[in-house]
Amino acid sequence: MGKSVDIKKIVFDLVNCSFTGHVTELVEEGLYVRYDGKSAVIAADAVPAKARGYLLLAKAIAEGKTDCEIRQKAVFSTVGPMLDVSRGGVMKVSAVKKYLEYIAALGMNMLMLYTEDTYEVEGYPFFGYQRGRYTLKELQEIDDYADALGIEVIPCIQTLGHMEQYLRYPMAGAVRDTTRTMLVGEEATYDLIRACISTMRKAFRSNRIHIGCDEASDLGLGNYLRKNGYHDRFELFNQHLQRVSEICKEYNYHPMMWSDVYFNIADKNRREGYAPHVQIPRHVVDAMPDCDMVFWNYYHKDNDFYKINIIKHQNFNRKAVFAGGIWTWGGFVPNYRQTYETMKPALEECVRCGVEDVIITLWGNDGTETDYLLANPMLCLFSEHCWQGSDCTKEVIWDLAAFLTGITEELADAVSDFFFRLTPGIRAGKHILWSDPLINLLFHGFDMEEGIVYLEAALAVFEKYPDQAETEYFKTVFRACLHKCRLHLQFRDRYKAGDRDWLQNFAEVTMPQIIAEFEKLYNLHYAIWHASYKTHGFERLMCRYAAAMERLRYTQETVRRYLAGEITQIEELEPELAFYKPTKGFSARDFMYIASH
Repeated sequence: MGKSVDIKKIVFDLVNCSFTGHVTELVEEGLYVRYDGKSAVIAADAVPAKARGYLLLAKAIAEGKTDCEIRQKAVFSTVGPMLDVSRGGVMKVSAVKKYLEYIAALGMNMLMLYTEDTYEVEGYPFFGYQRGRYTLKELQEIDDYADALGIEVIPCIQTLGHMEQYLRYPMAGAVRDTTRTMLVGEEATYDLIRACISTMRKAFRSNRIHIGCDEASDLGLGNYLRKNGYHDRFELFNQHLQRVSEICKEYNYHPMMWSDVYFNIADKNRREGYAPHVQIPRHVVDAMPDCDMVFWNYYHKDNDFYKINIIKHQNFNRKAVFAGGIWTWGGFVPNYRQTYETMKPALEECVRCGVEDVIITLWGNDGTETDYLLANPMLCLFSEHCWQGSDCTKEVIWDLAAFLTGITEELADAVSDFFFRLTPGIRAGKHILWSDPLINLLFHGFDMEEGIVYLEAALAVFEKYPDQAETEYFKTVFRACLHKCRLHLQFRDRYKAGDRDWLQNFAEVTMPQIIAEFEKLYNLHYAIWHASYKTHGFERLMCRYAAAMERLRYTQETVRRYLAGEITQIEELEPELAFYKPTKGFSARDFMYIASH
């Protein structure tokens, strides 16, 4: 066991509870809390359950209750978040410790740090080089603190795909199949994997390890194909997984893996990894090593999709684990609404189907623009399904979220309108914020005027929460986005109409306001990042802000030069916009590619 901690103080400090009455702590299965207005009893069978008891006690005290009795029992054996620290933002040890306190207070008992290459590996100096990688000592410090809180830190690495950050280096040539996938069947590959797993064994107490293996759709199709010719990809993958599993056993690890590779190989239409019609051949299932199968999804809003796929995974005769997600990867703010609408049915089916282990992924795609601490309200969606099962309601979730974080359902709903209520993955607000003011490559299938309505309505909601710590950041994000929406809606048309008065006001009044808003947003984002993350990775955001602000200044100067007669036209505004109506096959990924190039 790690060093003991004062659970009462930790939880009460999180929610500013000053209760000094006597609390009797007992050991009992599940969780029991009783409070009579003067003293309390908390009975629990684990440290996170006890921490949750103190959170519920603090909530009862804050609500002025003097006769409170609560009995709960967890329906999941393991539940907790997976923090992606591989997409630019590597959380400081101090920030991870604070996150551990939040998840303990909610009664969660697991944490994963998703590390592709962001940890030191002896003998591989370019592994995580200049990426803010964790040292072994830092990982051990995290594990020690987690252990004191009764939380299992399960290492989460990659042993096949998503390795582009390391594979880009020339010295990685011996283990490179494609730019992102490792070369299976090569001893150099398994030497590297053994070194990675050895590091994890030194860092963490857990006997479970997540070996990744997701989205390796190019398995065997690069250097492997040139060297060995085409091989059955099911067979290739099972052979690789067998080798990795054997290495895990050497270090007393039981592995789990993302299961989508099997479904991707089986899906001849390549529609989606977990399409309902896709079935894995029985002979492939029988050849799978003993590895827990993690079904991940956070896109669907119907119960049947999750139920069908959970049952498929249970039929593998391996432990079926579910990984949902809190939508932190859309840029700047979480999409709370999308999280609730996709994860509520998923968690309902996890409860009904008897899933034991649930992972909450928080991805940092595209540079970790969204601070993970902003996602804390949605942790309650998972914790309450764990502790209240089928009795969990929307009111219960948001009631606890508001108490723990100060973010109410109304505030969260307003924040979610940054995404304009569009198809998941179309990150409207983010793309508008980073968009070029002169060269408009935005997708024109959404209504900019409707977006303005959403942004203005959200800003009105934010005004109701002046004391909420995150409000100023939310307001600044939305104001900057609103400015850019209006720019795209009016600038080209006013120029084409020859409205010189409008252009004059635009250059002298409007543009300085937009630039000032972006400078403020940069300063806020700088402070948020450096409070939670190591400095590595922020350079990407700095480049984006610098480019955005410099293009705004350039646009301002271009308009001034046009009005002064130094140039006869604004060349970028001369071509007519091409309006593209998406076809059935057009995806959110297609839109993101267009908008970002």
